Amino acid sequence: MSPASHTISGVFVFLLLGIFAVFSTVMVLLSARAYKGAVDRLAEHSAARIAPAYLRSMVRADDELDVISVEDAAGVAALTLRNVYDGEAYVTRIYCWDGMLCEWFSAEGREFIPAEGEGVCACETMEAQVQPGLLSVRLKQKDQWTQVHIALRAGR
Repeated sequence: MSPASHTISGVFVFLLLGIFAVFSTVMVLLSARAYKGAVDRLAEHSAARIAPAYLRSMVRADDELDVISVEDAAGVAALTLRNVYDGEAYVTRIYCWDGMLCEWFSAEGREFIPAEGEGVCACETMEAQVQPGLLSVRLKQKDQWTQVHIALRAGR
């Protein structure tokens, strides 16, 4: 074999390796982009479901007569749940503050400070209304409104 044929076969091998490396890199980049898109869609879908599920579970846990009300507390519209644990009165307030759906739990009579609440999930606005046997809540997340209706069973 002549040295020229070794040079051509060596160049051919390196050319094939280069093409393989380029296509492998492109595949990794495309796969990473598809994965990121899927994760973002899943996170967005989950965030839209967290707030309604959270509200339903809180209301179901405290669905007793005269426990659930909607109040203006410290200038913030809040869904208020009042309970007695071990003979002491406690209040839970669920409200929107600084772009978050928040929960504030405290002994009854303590000053309500909205900034002290625990963030649950992203939520721009919450509007709640209690009617006989029904709690209606509207949540605004990412410029989209979600309506939650919860039947109150305690009054039956």
